[in-house]
Parts: sequence; structure tokens; C-alpha cells
Amino acid sequence: MRLPAVLLVVVLALSGCSSADSGAREASKRLPDVTLQPLDDGDPVALADLEGPMVINLWASWCGPCKRELPKYESFAQKYDGKVDVLGVDWQETREDAARELASDSGVTYPLVTDPEGKLRTQVLPKLILLDADGTVAFEKYVEIKSVAQLEDLVEKHLGVTA
Repeated sequence: MRLPAVLLVVVLALSGCSSADSGAREASKRLPDVTLQPLDDGDPVALADLEGPMVINLWASWCGPCKRELPKYESFAQKYDGKVDVLGVDWQETREDAARELASDSGVTYPLVTDPEGKLRTQVLPKLILLDADGTVAFEKYVEIKSVAQLEDLVEKHLGVTA
């Protein structure tokens, strides 16, 4: 009869039911410690050093939804200039020339970096990441932004920033 109680204690200890585990979970909410190169002009970006409020959009030229949403990110970046930074990450691009052309055709003026090796982990595109003032990931989701209002609502809800 004592064996089930001992097993329960062992299972709870191994499952991470302790305050020490909360620090590990916080650390996992940070971006990886990698530096990405600019797609065109600009400076390399150390992801672990980023602070918000910031909107990060993972995209690629071969992604249909990404093509549709880039102009919405640009409109948001213009409207929230000085309040919320925007960074585009061209993810696992096979043709940088196509990425540059798409960015140009979409009117993108916010900084763009390239992640050809997929160091910023994702499963599908497009992906949205919101960073708070401390650089902690406040929100991330695989989602196509269909309007500036949709992005504004997410930024207000998760970062507390309004126009």
C-alpha cells in the first residue's frame, strides 16, 4: 500500500512540479542565441538581444499567405513607427533574389533578416512572434495576418500597445 504513494511522489518530482522549473520555462520563452544576417542593407541582428515591443514575422517568397500579408505588416510598421518595432525573418529561403523582389514589390521598408538554416524554429509559415519590453516571447502563432486591425488587436492584447 505504501508503494503507490512513493510512486506518486516520484512521478510528481519527475514531472516538474516545482518552482525551480518555472525559471527553465521562462528561459524557453526567449528567442535563440543566434545572429541573422540582413537580407539586403542593414546590420546583423542578434535575436537573443532583441527587446520589444516588437512584431516578428517569419515569411518566405514561396509561401502564398506570406505574400498576401507582407503589405499589412508594412502598413502596421508605418502606423506604429516609434511605438512598436517590426522585423521580418525570411525563413529557409531557397532564392534570396525572389525574397528581395517580393519585399520590394510589397513596399516593405522595415528591417529584414534571413534565416536560411532555420535557426529560428518553426513548422509552417507564416508565423507571428510578439516580444515584450524585456525581450520575452509574449505570443507566437502560425497565422496569416489578413488586416492591420487583426495585427493591432493582437499587439494590444499581448503587448498592451495601442495606436
